[in-house]
Amino acid sequence: MQNEARLLHVTGTVQGVGFRPFIYRLAKSHRLSGYVKNLGNHVEILIEGKRANLESFITDLPEKKPPLARIKEIKIDTVSFSDLPEFIIIQSELGTFEDSIIPPDTAICEECLMEIFDPSSRYYHYPFTVCTNCGPRYTTVRTLPYDRENTSMADFPLCGECEVEYTDPFNRRHHAQPVCCPECGPELWLSDSQGNVLAKDYEAIVKASDLLQQGLILSVKGFGGFHIACNARKEEPVQELRRRLGRPEQPFAVMAKDTAVVESFAEPGDKDLKCLTSTRRPITVLPKSKTSELAGSVSPNLHNIGVMLPYTGTQNLLFDLVPDSVYVMTSANLPGRPMVVENEEALEKLKGIADFHLLHNRVIANRNDDTVIRVVNGQKEFIRRSRGLVPEPVELPFKVGAVAGVGAEMNSTVTLAKGKLAYISQYIGNTGHMETLRYHAEVFQHLVKLTGIEPRNWGCDLHPAFNTTHFAVSRGGEKTLRVQHHYAHTLALMADNSLPEESRILGIALDGVGYGEDGTVWGGELLGASYSGYERLGYLLPQPMPGGDLAVKIPARMVLGMLFGKLGEAELEKLPLYYPRDKQEFSAVLQQLQRKINVTMSSSAGRVLDAAAALLGICQVRTYEGEPAMKLESAAKKSLHGPDLPLVFRKEGEAGVPVLDTTELLLGVYEHSGGKYSPEDLAFAVEENLAKGIAEIATSLAAKKDFEKIGLSGGVAYNDHITSCIARTVKEAGFEFLTHRRVPCGDGCISFGQAIAAGLGKDSEGIK
Repeated sequence: MQNEARLLHVTGTVQGVGFRPFIYRLAKSHRLSGYVKNLGNHVEILIEGKRANLESFITDLPEKKPPLARIKEIKIDTVSFSDLPEFIIIQSELGTFEDSIIPPDTAICEECLMEIFDPSSRYYHYPFTVCTNCGPRYTTVRTLPYDRENTSMADFPLCGECEVEYTDPFNRRHHAQPVCCPECGPELWLSDSQGNVLAKDYEAIVKASDLLQQGLILSVKGFGGFHIACNARKEEPVQELRRRLGRPEQPFAVMAKDTAVVESFAEPGDKDLKCLTSTRRPITVLPKSKTSELAGSVSPNLHNIGVMLPYTGTQNLLFDLVPDSVYVMTSANLPGRPMVVENEEALEKLKGIADFHLLHNRVIANRNDDTVIRVVNGQKEFIRRSRGLVPEPVELPFKVGAVAGVGAEMNSTVTLAKGKLAYISQYIGNTGHMETLRYHAEVFQHLVKLTGIEPRNWGCDLHPAFNTTHFAVSRGGEKTLRVQHHYAHTLALMADNSLPEESRILGIALDGVGYGEDGTVWGGELLGASYSGYERLGYLLPQPMPGGDLAVKIPARMVLGMLFGKLGEAELEKLPLYYPRDKQEFSAVLQQLQRKINVTMSSSAGRVLDAAAALLGICQVRTYEGEPAMKLESAAKKSLHGPDLPLVFRKEGEAGVPVLDTTELLLGVYEHSGGKYSPEDLAFAVEENLAKGIAEIATSLAAKKDFEKIGLSGGVAYNDHITSCIARTVKEAGFEFLTHRRVPCGDGCISFGQAIAAGLGKDSEGIK
């Protein structure tokens, strides 16, 4: 049989996953000669030999690929046979880097775990043990191509034994860039709050475990930043951590050794377990068990808790010492600020917070907070898409030019897109803080460097005062498109569901705040949308927010704003509400409403839920983002009756636009309070009626305007009860229901939607 040759170009996640040694072994097994080399944006493979062997190789390539590899496309060309003597791996060459995908950080694999617990292994008790199938990737990368010298592992030259493994194509550590051992790799140590070293290596882990069991608070350096840890089974250290951080109520995520321990305090379902145990190891929000064995202050007044399993060697070694332990593992940062990543920074910024520090000397090249997932309406939803996912791209249903989306202000991300791939950054935070804004710029520049995408067009928020808007305009100038916040949500939803360019959708966008085309605050929107633009077809009744942002922090102000004019002053004064300045503040708010001074109008669904939570005595002060609505949902979960009280009705706005009268919703809560229904029953009724009212308007509009699909986006979509009710009502009316699948429902998707708008180069208003 005559010899032939094929030239293959493979794109996808094919760097840093053992792809080239896999190709080498595969070629050898099929008795082929040739080469494999990394060109930055793809892997090139030349194979020569018998036709049957070539065909077998091509068949096996996608089926037997390494576990972390993701193949997007294989291009195959027939070329001239050149009679190469053997198959070899050629050094990387600089390429364009476009479409180059660095793999995300993944949990330590079972083989490496076995080695760190095997006394006969040279990796015994070494926490930085890694191979091509696991470990840090993105958080080590400084530039491309993804070779050791371009990562933070360049600081650790390989010893002789590691060099042998690194250069052996038949070893699973071949070209695993973070490979190292106790002789040549990073070091671990425990220090006190002053930086004095108390123990090194495994002894540091043993001592840290003892300190955690004693109830002390530690910082722990991981892949992409620091966690602050304490014993979650004891009330005292959790309360002390709250006092030190100034977070009286914000729920803490916890980490446990395995699912058996998790089930001692939570009730994960099958889909929860799939998320929890994946190699990405996200924080998964789980229902608490009725007999939870954790300190109540870990997740106070909520029905659920964020849980993750160990993903680093250090974490696994800690849990091996006390297998049934559960530790708080919360990010070491102030809310909305970047994670702490440097040792000196930890000693300075965590002074007075952490008693001790478990440190290592591998530089974190890229901050990367934990991913957070919740199963909503039976489907996985990203609350935060970060570690374990970034920088994997999201594939688009159409091609776009080189574009950027810079996000909103809160929960910000950035997105770069070109062709059919969009790269969404890790979670950045609140860019209203200058420290976070600088981090936003760093993430943007690093993503440009890694993807090779220099944006020609830019998308930003419509809000003129956002720092991200200024960031985009200062760089994009006239090529910057300002995209209305809720339209960006809807565009992200459409592209997330791979809807083609000609698609139309009735989009429901429910959240806390977004700048509207009319200069007011939007947040409860029904948009008839295409990729060309949108029309505001319906919305929640705009409600007064006396004091503006103060009404967000003190939801009693929202209650007064919504019921002002419906109840007399004496009735309003008797409401069981909290004001920081008591009657003085009550009088001041009434004067604001009467004189219409410093009163912002908002159609926000989030503010309605806040008001209901305050009126029912469930949450009177917001100490963290989403707190009143989250506690309202938890209260509703306790409802024994699930009453379907008729608390809300529609009204027609200007030009026949349907408006949901949320004043009547809150008035109904007031009228039924103190009667046969408990606050939990009324919390359920608020969510049920709000969801049904929105869904009924949506289905009516969809039928009238000839939409086949109705979708939901925005932070309120994380509420399982509301989302499930909307989904059920929409489906019963015969429409297809869509929600997010690959990007967050909340503001983490805004940069993605902005990039879509900029990429298609259309206006952000009006349907064409």
